[in-house]
Amino acid sequence: MNAPEYLRRTNGPRLLTLDTLMGERHASWLELFFDLVFVLAVGQVAKILADRTDMIGMLRYVVLFVPVWWSWVGYTYYADRFESNETKYRIFTFAGMLAVAAFALTLGNAFTPEGDMPFVVSYAAVRLVLIGLYVRSAYYIPLARALSAEFIVGLGTSVVLLAASLLVDAPLRYYIWAAAILIELYTPFFVPRLTRALPIDRSHLPERFGLFTIIVLGEAVIATATGASSVQWNAITITTAAIGFAMAACVWWINFEFVEDDAIKSRSLIPRTVYLYSHFFIVSSIVAIGIGVEHAIKDTGEAHLHLPTLSLLGGGIAIYLSAVTIVKLAAGVCRLLFVRIVTIAFSLALIFIGQFLPPFVSVVGFFAILVSGVWLEGKFGEVRPREEGTSALDPCEHSAGATVFTPRSTGGCEECVKNNYKWVHLRVCLECGHVGCCDSSRYKHATKHFHKTDHAIMASLEPGENWAWCYADERFVPLHHYIEQPSASS
Repeated sequence: MNAPEYLRRTNGPRLLTLDTLMGERHASWLELFFDLVFVLAVGQVAKILADRTDMIGMLRYVVLFVPVWWSWVGYTYYADRFESNETKYRIFTFAGMLAVAAFALTLGNAFTPEGDMPFVVSYAAVRLVLIGLYVRSAYYIPLARALSAEFIVGLGTSVVLLAASLLVDAPLRYYIWAAAILIELYTPFFVPRLTRALPIDRSHLPERFGLFTIIVLGEAVIATATGASSVQWNAITITTAAIGFAMAACVWWINFEFVEDDAIKSRSLIPRTVYLYSHFFIVSSIVAIGIGVEHAIKDTGEAHLHLPTLSLLGGGIAIYLSAVTIVKLAAGVCRLLFVRIVTIAFSLALIFIGQFLPPFVSVVGFFAILVSGVWLEGKFGEVRPREEGTSALDPCEHSAGATVFTPRSTGGCEECVKNNYKWVHLRVCLECGHVGCCDSSRYKHATKHFHKTDHAIMASLEPGENWAWCYADERFVPLHHYIEQPSASS
């Protein structure tokens, strides 16, 4: 298979989401290959929950799912902005995959004297590879240096804390782990201005989150099959397993038909943050529901479902519907809020009511909650029209004046040429064609041109870069035309 067109055009480190001319983007073959190691990681944390469904087992599952999910998020966001077709980038990605695979194999023995060191070392390796990627982006991409430094510092601090935790005993060690993870979770928002200014890809990133959701749905189906294979088949067990699969289908239906991705596409940081962190509760609850179905199949011969099984099913569905509701609220699309609150409450109530009902009846009750969610959303839910544009950037009010795409100087920065100065990168004014040097240059003539003329939008003149910056609004804006490159430089 040939590489996608956008990768063939960007065979080098660059801030990919500023190329507003590359069109709609989809997950690359390398990203799909990368996701395979997370099938292993998700399977390992699911096994922890399947083997022990009491409160301790559930707590271990939730705690260990966080670094698994956040590792995937870290590499996914990096690839969204900086993916390339370079050999070096591929080698870094393969190294990250190997580190994640090793990390996945240590999850089962985490929080034990013999398992803590392998867990910390392998997870630190996962973060060090990502730090290495950000070091490359900081070196090669001036526009990304501040953002890259943010992640290098945040992830580097986490690695240092994880290494230091091996010098102390439990439970202090685990408090240090918690601090390290919290620092990582907050890292993207150390400098909110950077997160807002440097865009994500509006066609690519929602697809990547959807693909991870497919991974956990696959784990739910595997759990159902595991439960069916461990009991003697009869009408009750077969029907319970079929309902369990139907529950996974309902979750898929709700997630991919009715969960708005407007939140992650928003220029506002709050909806994007809500979508990001709600995704953890969505995917972790899907796995919990799957494990609940597995144990429900095994409990079909009992007088009622065991309390841990009811908690996995009722709690998992309640958390899933709550997270979906929060995402829809962030997107401004949640007409059925009261109905959702009622179904969430009923799911939680069924945890207690189910202790007095036959197992099959309880399973049918949980299934009815999900079926009603699909039916109600399909019949009464508000549907917002899909955006036709695929650009990661939104135009500003100054875009109407951005009509000049040919630089008036072919020799470089106009002021620098006159005074025999050196420059770093060139920018062209899209209102008059003036060519000035960037803010990394000593004299910053592009910025001075804006202050002198109020011409707000300037575009990069660097080869392969297709972006523009609005000085008035202090953000990147779409560039719908290639800029003619100057014939000479300093």
